[in-house]
Amino acid sequence: MRLNRIFRFYTPQIIGTMAVLGLCVIAAPRTLKNMDQMSMLSGVMQEQAAQRDMLEAAKEDMKARAEIADERLREGCSTFLVAENDPGKFGNVHAGGKVINPVTGLSLPEYSKICDNQGGTAILANNGSEIVMVDIAVTQNFDLVRKAMAVHGINPLAGDGRVGGANARLDQKGDKK
Repeated sequence: MRLNRIFRFYTPQIIGTMAVLGLCVIAAPRTLKNMDQMSMLSGVMQEQAAQRDMLEAAKEDMKARAEIADERLREGCSTFLVAENDPGKFGNVHAGGKVINPVTGLSLPEYSKICDNQGGTAILANNGSEIVMVDIAVTQNFDLVRKAMAVHGINPLAGDGRVGGANARLDQKGDKK
């Protein structure tokens, strides 16, 4: 009897609780789907944030590399490159490229600063078997490039192929293309 009284007294609460539980059971699949979508969106947002961070780091690295190139051009390049097959045209700095003295046919010495007419700079280093261009840095400060070329007596617009002590030639015979 006492149980019957309790049941009558708490009937609205029992019905309300059962209704809430029923709604939870009905809404569970949608809730799980929404949670999956939120998790996927969170993953996408994290991936985009990582890409932004990588892009920002790349920009910072490019700025730092440009400052290195500017410093090399201000301090003075050991040589400016001319093309191997046409000394009337400029060559370009590239990682692993060999640079030779066109008069002697020998590689320039290790630690020489190499520059090109496009703002590229490099240092020559021994990779274990030969002396090649490493530590590439590029600037967009073309006024500085032209001034550095003028110090070497090179007309930056002509690609006049002055060799002497001012230019060295790219050696592409050993390069793999």
